Amino acid sequence: MILPCRVHRGRNRVDSLPLALFLAALLALQPAQTRGQEAAGSTFEAAGLGWLPAIPLQITAGVDTGYDDNATLNTNPEASWFTRENVVLTYDRPGGATEFYLLGIGRFSQFFDVAGRDETAGNVTMALTHNFSTRLSFYASIYAAYQKEPNFQSDVGPENVTSSYFYTSDIFSLTYHWLPRLTTVTSYTFQRTKYDDSLIGSFQDRVQGTFSEQLQYSLTRRTNLVGNYRYEVINYDTAPTDSTTNYILAGFDHHLTEHLAVHLLGGEAFRSLETAGDRADPYVESSVGYTSSNHSLNWTTSYGFESPNTQDVSVRKTLRTGLVLTYGLTSRINSTTGIYFHNDDDGSAGTRNSFNLSVGLRYMIDKHFTLNVNYEHNTEGALGSTPGYSRNRYFAGLTYTY
Repeated sequence: MILPCRVHRGRNRVDSLPLALFLAALLALQPAQTRGQEAAGSTFEAAGLGWLPAIPLQITAGVDTGYDDNATLNTNPEASWFTRENVVLTYDRPGGATEFYLLGIGRFSQFFDVAGRDETAGNVTMALTHNFSTRLSFYASIYAAYQKEPNFQSDVGPENVTSSYFYTSDIFSLTYHWLPRLTTVTSYTFQRTKYDDSLIGSFQDRVQGTFSEQLQYSLTRRTNLVGNYRYEVINYDTAPTDSTTNYILAGFDHHLTEHLAVHLLGGEAFRSLETAGDRADPYVESSVGYTSSNHSLNWTTSYGFESPNTQDVSVRKTLRTGLVLTYGLTSRINSTTGIYFHNDDDGSAGTRNSFNLSVGLRYMIDKHFTLNVNYEHNTEGALGSTPGYSRNRYFAGLTYTY
């Protein structure tokens, strides 16, 4: 189973080799155990290696092999068999005044029948929570990725090309409980998109920063009323599409049951564009989350401004929705289904639909070995003279957990 005066910035190219080494170093720093599993004992201790430090550590290595019927994302598909090697390291230390989580993934894909399609990719996810007191807490979330595959889950870049790029989305927030029912959340979100291909980078490379101030009032034990103001600045490296946007939003968070929660926030977005004047449009975001002992569901939806991923387009409005369902069929078999859809309105350039489906089954052979079988489908609609495509991938593999 993601938009004043223009400031021209220097082109700081992200070199793939140093970045790969940087990601590898991050992965090696503090690997750890997957979320949801108990972090009390070290997996190395369980293996009898008592001389290693007792840290919540988990390392998983695996290999997949499969078939891609459109490896180059073209209207004239080029099919290929492929293999993919994966290394996953996780560190999870919950509890106490400070909680820390780190996930690192390294991946190398080889395509046998298409030249120049191999991919070396990696990403790092980190989350830190620190409670200064019963009233004041700090939260940080950092995600950084280097990959060639397009991203269908958020607004990163073109989805009809395979081109190496670096992307990061980082959140820093302070939460303060002024009164038993009144809370404020002050946050800053930083995003950076940088392509190795200078042609794509000429209209996609950008820095985006968003300041947010949120006021929460606890109406009941289950319901919070929310008011939110955001100020967003987007600066492109070369494209003349810089913008500033003010969001004025209101909504609520409500727990329908112990397991089911709903979030809704909506209002108006006022955008000022460098070359296209000012405009106002509605903005809405919502989520529904359900968790139980053996399954979970998360459904998110948004509508509003997004950064265009088509050249010579200044404004794009997007309806985006995504659903992820995980289900434990038995004590050994788990399933995951992800569905993502979005409709892009690029004004005079036209509209386009994108659809992504992923289905996976995991069978735990024993405490070390896991077998997985997966299917992925992508459909990208045409936009003006830019054609769309369809793609299917089938693959299976085996992982070993240390």
